[in-house]
Amino acid sequence: MIPLEQAFQLLDENVTASPRTNLSLASSVGSVLASDIQSDINSPPHDKSMMDGFAVNSNDVNNGSKRLEIVETIIAGDWPQHAIKPGQASRIMTGAPLPQNADAVVMVEQTEIELVDDVQRVKLLIDSIDPEKHILRQGINFKAGQVVLPQGHRVRATDIGLMAEVGAGQIATRAKPSVAVLPTGNELVDHQTTPQRGQIRNSNGPMLIALAQQLGLQTTNLGSSIDDPRQLASLIESGLKHDVLLLSGGVSAGTMDLVPGILKELGVVEVFHKVAVKPGKPIWFGVSNREGRKQYVFGLPGNPVSSLVGFHLFVRRAIEKMLGSRIDHLPTEYGELNIPHETRGNRPTFWPGKRVIDDQTIRRFEPLVWRGSSDLFALGEAEGLIRFPENSVSHPAGEKVQFLPFA
Repeated sequence: MIPLEQAFQLLDENVTASPRTNLSLASSVGSVLASDIQSDINSPPHDKSMMDGFAVNSNDVNNGSKRLEIVETIIAGDWPQHAIKPGQASRIMTGAPLPQNADAVVMVEQTEIELVDDVQRVKLLIDSIDPEKHILRQGINFKAGQVVLPQGHRVRATDIGLMAEVGAGQIATRAKPSVAVLPTGNELVDHQTTPQRGQIRNSNGPMLIALAQQLGLQTTNLGSSIDDPRQLASLIESGLKHDVLLLSGGVSAGTMDLVPGILKELGVVEVFHKVAVKPGKPIWFGVSNREGRKQYVFGLPGNPVSSLVGFHLFVRRAIEKMLGSRIDHLPTEYGELNIPHETRGNRPTFWPGKRVIDDQTIRRFEPLVWRGSSDLFALGEAEGLIRFPENSVSHPAGEKVQFLPFA
């Protein structure tokens, strides 16, 4: 059994990023950037108005001018034809470029239009205005050549507009790995089947598939296997055609825990087996290399919460590294325990918990009632896992804790 941090280190050393590929802008949501996104323009590309109103020189307004001659109307997409002179203003629309010599915009609500001798003038209903009022200067948001999204950033829907603005039509990213899932055990029956004596429904298979799909990955359901070496070997062989193979069950030390031996026979090299973590100690991780391409195999424990913890601690970490994410940016929150709690054992414990909303700025997390690694019921309320250190028993309310959100 190895320490948790050593397991993380071994995982990081053995998992490499997937090959680079390109996606269209519209298809890139959820992908991880394989290179920086740089702007090819200034934003805004010119000095512009933030309001509908009148572009003025603030000196005119602040020196008492109440009526200014309107020299032109500038709409978004046009370009000013006149520099404003003392005593002049330009009617301007939101987003339109600012004329030369203008340094402020008076909102249209603070003006009235007058027509005197066929000359349109704007009457100002304000006594003063600050320079730079209601305008944005060229390049204030970002400048040409500036990195607007860094390598390793996961593309969100909110990033699409920004990338469109800077002309990023093809997005460099990493190919998403394919995932196969294979639960094992004589006791398993399909979730649509009524279990007979000694049987349980296969909950790990659907859960692991859903967890992988939540990360935007293509998944293959290999069904389930009884504890028969020939059937297991055949199904594992099929699973090794994928980038990641997730097995559950058969990795402890019982007489029917056949998975590690079969994986070795199939050329999968063990990286680690058994980690000081609770739940999920029996976890197995290995690497295969077929046709010049790596496959990563995880033997997760059969108990469903152990399998879930193994996925979030190890499988998700490997997948994020394959996608090119920065490992130090994996979702983690820090805060305080909302209620006292007790744990036991010489391993770090990951306990199902939820966020508690209050009127304070401190994040608070609350452990749920949980009866062990087979208890999926507690996960109905769970939003993530609270980490408690090894060799600790009593945890008072207010203790600083780490929280790993499920999403």
